[in-house]
Amino acid sequence: MDLVVLRAPLLLAALFAVATSPALAREELRTEKVDFKRGATRASLNGKIKGYEGIDYILEASKGQQMNVSMATDNAANYFNILATHENEQAMFVGSTSGNQFEGILPKSGAYKIRVYMMRSAAHRKEVAKYQLEMIITGAPQKTGSSSDAKAGAATSGMPSKDEQACVQAVSHEANNGDVVTLSVETSEANSIVMVGVGPNRAPWKCLASGGVIAEVMSMKDEGAL
Repeated sequence: MDLVVLRAPLLLAALFAVATSPALAREELRTEKVDFKRGATRASLNGKIKGYEGIDYILEASKGQQMNVSMATDNAANYFNILATHENEQAMFVGSTSGNQFEGILPKSGAYKIRVYMMRSAAHRKEVAKYQLEMIITGAPQKTGSSSDAKAGAATSGMPSKDEQACVQAVSHEANNGDVVTLSVETSEANSIVMVGVGPNRAPWKCLASGGVIAEVMSMKDEGAL
């Protein structure tokens, strides 16, 4: 009887761990590359998984940049993990323990995996999850020891200049619209002139910036905020 009493809590703990652990069957894990539109600092996508399915969203970013990832889902057992470049199993962020919101400074340059999955208990019941995943990358890459390394890092991440990034964020804030893209960039000794398109019709906005600091933001049309 004593042995049963001692083992019961351990058995319950083991069953709980299995029920709440991620269901990540490698054969059902597929990958999708995430490409930001030129000048954009964010990407939003909708997805759906069932049972033991999982998706790795591959996102290029550089050391020192800030990543913000959030997910809205209709299934409480649906989460995401974040794996740093060259990692396949060890996660730097675990959604099932930290929630479906991540914000932090990236420790390395390269391809990050945002792994969307279902918890094992729900996967076993073949539940379905529909979700919306939003990914935001901001800030300039951290400078390395040589200019050639810095250029290589910028080329890998495909990130725009500081002025372009600052203008895209400023216009997005002023227009209260996350659907923004860079239309053109002109540089001068005084300021960079960045034209930004807002919304599906790409309503034009003009932004002046220097060294990543905004000097002026204005809509070129009355419907610029639409």
